[in-house]
Amino acid sequence: MQFSALGLKAKYDTDEESILECVHIPLLSCANRYDRAVGYFSADVLVSAAQGLDQFIHSEGKMRLIIGDPLSDNEYEAVMKGVSNPCKKKSLQLADLLLSSDEMNLKLLTYMVAKGLLDIKFAFTHQGMFHKKTGIFYQQDEIVVFSGSANETLAGLSKYNSEEVSLFFSWRESFADYGQVEVDNFNALWSDTKKRAKVVSIDSEVYQKIQSGVDLDALSRELFPASYSAKASKPFFSYSFPKSEQKLAKLNIEAKTPRKPLMVKKRAFELFPHQIEAINSWRKADFNGLFKLATGSGKTFTSISALVELYEERHKNGDAIFAIISVPYIELANQWVKELAPFNIAPVQCYDGSDKWASALDKKLLRFRTGTLDFICVIVVNKTLSSELFQSKIAKVSPEDILLIGDECHHLGSQNYFDSLPPARYRIGLSATPFRTDDDEIEGSPFPDTIRQNLLSYFKGIISEYSLSDAIKDGILAPYRYELVPVYLNEEEQQQYEEYSAKIQKLILRAKSTKLSIDEQSMLTNMCGARARILATSSGKLPALISYLKKNPELSLIHSLIYVGEGSAPGDSTPYITKVTNCLHEYGCKVSKFTSQETASERSRIMNSFKEQRIDSLVAMKVLDEGIDVPVCQSAFILASTRNPRQYVQRRGRVLRKAAGKHEALIVDFVILPLPGVVNNFSQNLRRAELERIEDFKITAINPKEIEKRIIELGIY
Repeated sequence: MQFSALGLKAKYDTDEESILECVHIPLLSCANRYDRAVGYFSADVLVSAAQGLDQFIHSEGKMRLIIGDPLSDNEYEAVMKGVSNPCKKKSLQLADLLLSSDEMNLKLLTYMVAKGLLDIKFAFTHQGMFHKKTGIFYQQDEIVVFSGSANETLAGLSKYNSEEVSLFFSWRESFADYGQVEVDNFNALWSDTKKRAKVVSIDSEVYQKIQSGVDLDALSRELFPASYSAKASKPFFSYSFPKSEQKLAKLNIEAKTPRKPLMVKKRAFELFPHQIEAINSWRKADFNGLFKLATGSGKTFTSISALVELYEERHKNGDAIFAIISVPYIELANQWVKELAPFNIAPVQCYDGSDKWASALDKKLLRFRTGTLDFICVIVVNKTLSSELFQSKIAKVSPEDILLIGDECHHLGSQNYFDSLPPARYRIGLSATPFRTDDDEIEGSPFPDTIRQNLLSYFKGIISEYSLSDAIKDGILAPYRYELVPVYLNEEEQQQYEEYSAKIQKLILRAKSTKLSIDEQSMLTNMCGARARILATSSGKLPALISYLKKNPELSLIHSLIYVGEGSAPGDSTPYITKVTNCLHEYGCKVSKFTSQETASERSRIMNSFKEQRIDSLVAMKVLDEGIDVPVCQSAFILASTRNPRQYVQRRGRVLRKAAGKHEALIVDFVILPLPGVVNNFSQNLRRAELERIEDFKITAINPKEIEKRIIELGIY
């Protein structure tokens, strides 16, 4: 996009707008060069401008920076590391780089220098401080110059300080009088041809002396012999830094101020009405409640926006916020880190080994408790949340300052996790199906619904609902076709199914008159699992899948998900997911398993290959059920035969997320049916269980009449 199409104003004032959001981010997204001459610079700005910088780096844009205040020791070391280790490899995805460390600002600084995308010079004068504040963005044939009071720090570019900048545009006549002058001045500075200022490279011997604390008065005599006399009343660098600038320079290295972004994923950021309604309902409910929002309808951004609004309110009153985001899986935690970045939030990542996060959290907690830091965000997986180490850390924080966001919060209802939930003053639970559990697999389960009771007692009820039907109707999710493929049990499977069903029924009837013993409860759970595996691994499923693919040769498996059941078929030691994967390989499909057995790095590699079409399909069991964002998916093949509404609702949601060029999705459900000719209570119960899922899918599909006809043909009613 051309600069002239961005709708930029001629002046911006931080009393009303963020210069970072309104100027830097949109211009960096389109620029191929950025020049900046400034007094103060903080590497933290690079991370805060990540939305625009991502495209700038991808396009291999060049940034030239002239600063008048020496780098911090950490920043200098990061720059020199980049200078010493030039990098010629392909540009990284900025989101991946930001996941690598708590010191993401320094990592990014090193990478940009190493890649040749950032060159820094230091300017100083014989008297006073170099304190110019000019920026120039270049495109192929357009230039935008800005000049004003703002430094290249978060305090200067956000709404923290009161700053203003004026913009000059090359496509306007006034540019020759105002903008071009700044362009010429910067180029003269960079070439070190200005009389009053001396400009040196960061890796020069002169700057090394400055960084090491050399006697600057003596250095000025050496570099400015004509301008410096023995009678000079003021020594070189006689200025003192304002205390506010000193404090902020230190804070900006680590502290980040949460704020709503101007743009996300190259689009203007704006909440949908149902998201605004959810946040308003949360406020009315005294900042507690469950968001029951359809998969793909923006639960994450809704809760982050609520977090930002809460922070802003408490910040005005001098209060702090300690935000805990708890998730079930590491992949989901990593996804949250990426989603938080546009909101200027760099969380402490409390997972993947305490040696990687405990020290960083301790440092932040110390500053939090002493009042020099008013915001901390941590992302923790549920297992770590319940650990003694993490519990000991958060015990030091007042409950009045804690916000707990539980993603896929149905996991937190289990007693172990429920007991570890902090008594937070502010609470948000996120789930499309908050009260569904694995016990849904048990018909007429005799077990008490403790998960529902725990979730309701902690989050204090559902305060906002937004269904899948609502999301499709509003165009937030893609419409979908739903097709049925029948798979019939063979004689052996039918017999085993009926035997398990009879035993299960007997125990359930017994539970109605007397409480089951622990052994009986365990027996019931095991038998339900064994019966579910018969359905999930039925011998007819793989032939039915291959037959379907042969009958639909025009169907592309690119960006498709294939859900299969867990475990192995009775009497077979080979995991069923392996059998499916091998069978599809033999058929000529480029597929890969995506399970918890692969390492995090392997799963990341597999997912990237999937998105870039080096792999057509992913074969998964549960890892892709919850929260993992894969909007490129075009189709889903459900071989798992789950009766758990939570699972099939989540799996449907995975494939309905909107993406460029995606008009509708396809869901193919392999429906398990009794052996033909068998009519008894158990076979009828099986039909009813499958019909329940079919009816759920039919309600929101674009082809309900076809589905109804197919149901009748298969005799499922």
